[in-house]
Amino acid sequence: MTSRWRQREALRASTWRQSLLFNSLLLILPIFAAHIVISAYTSDIATDPLGLDARTETRERIEEELAALAPPPDRARDAWAQRIEATLSERDFSAARGYLLAAPLMLDRKDAQAVEAAAEAERAGTRDQRLARAALLFLPDNVRASYQRAIAPPVLSDMPDLATQSEDQRDTETEADSAGTADAEGQLTGDTDIEAAAEALYDPLKTRRAISLIGDRSDLTRRSQRWLLGESRDTLTLRLAALGLILREDGTEQSESFAEAASILTAAHRAGRLEARFSRYISSRVEDALPAAPLRDRLTATFEGVRTTEDRAEDVVAAYRATVQPEALSRLTRDMAIIARLAQLTSSTGALTLVEQAATPEDMRRALLITEAGGERSVALARELGRDVLSLAQIGAQWTWALAFQVMALTSLAVALIWVTASALSQADTLRLSSRFS
Repeated sequence: MTSRWRQREALRASTWRQSLLFNSLLLILPIFAAHIVISAYTSDIATDPLGLDARTETRERIEEELAALAPPPDRARDAWAQRIEATLSERDFSAARGYLLAAPLMLDRKDAQAVEAAAEAERAGTRDQRLARAALLFLPDNVRASYQRAIAPPVLSDMPDLATQSEDQRDTETEADSAGTADAEGQLTGDTDIEAAAEALYDPLKTRRAISLIGDRSDLTRRSQRWLLGESRDTLTLRLAALGLILREDGTEQSESFAEAASILTAAHRAGRLEARFSRYISSRVEDALPAAPLRDRLTATFEGVRTTEDRAEDVVAAYRATVQPEALSRLTRDMAIIARLAQLTSSTGALTLVEQAATPEDMRRALLITEAGGERSVALARELGRDVLSLAQIGAQWTWALAFQVMALTSLAVALIWVTASALSQADTLRLSSRFS
């Protein structure tokens, strides 16, 4: 009898320990699994190369969505042309070109095959360039003429060979962003020289113009003074312009991309097109890179006394430069590089359309992946889907040794949980049998 009692107590103690281990593993597993998923799917694709698998899967999703936009075959061409005409009337040339590139997916089968055949018959330019030129042939005459007038490269008087070419021979893909995105404090930049105009025949990306709202030292001085006097409370665009100007004067490699991204953010902010969460995120990044409180103190000292505009502008830039936090500026520069890359792949207005869909930094990385995979098709989809366009990004896991070991550890924990469960059930059956025969 005593032996049976001791056996029962031993079994109960073992079961208690197994229950504790079971519950502990049950709590640890989901936390550890969530950590692995976050580590795997939130890598910084702004600095790491985009994986081929991620681009391929994203491209497939983009094509599926574009095909889903196509109406019945008997109305496909008219509906497609109406979309392009609407984007031209809004001067959204990136979206118009995106619809042209989507022609094989949005037209009926016969027209789609004809567009593909026309693109394959050409040899000059990339596949997207050939595809856009071929798709132009399927537009109504008035829409095609409007598109060609809107994006035709400028005719240079000192290049008679280019000026005398027919309109069909010109590269119809060269675009100029709408001047409406720049306000009185900005201007369009990107002068076209003879060599660039020649390259435009086969590479329209060479002559795309970017909006610039950075300004110069005098403009920065005037805006800083208005801020100190309380006439202007918007310090985000002011500090973005200052950082862009400082980087440009320093001649850093990121200066041009930062300036273009800052101009895009400025235009989006002034138009109220930034999502509230993303606006707060960018504001916090800018605050870290160029804190407002110490900057205000330095600028206040700079504007004391009577001085020449040139001398004061020099000291104003020096005040901004002295306030910059290098590490925080590096982090902000990485964010701005994503926006600049969006503009490079599409245009300034195209990047603005994509940026306004983002609410978090992860959304920006998704927008970058979509644009890398689909080019200006992503701008057309952003018009159609809004923020849902970001769900098309298929960001695959970035496998590293650390991630592999974490997955192995997670598997081991799962095996241990199964073993503890089986052991506890076995011990419970043994305990019931012991109680029955006692």
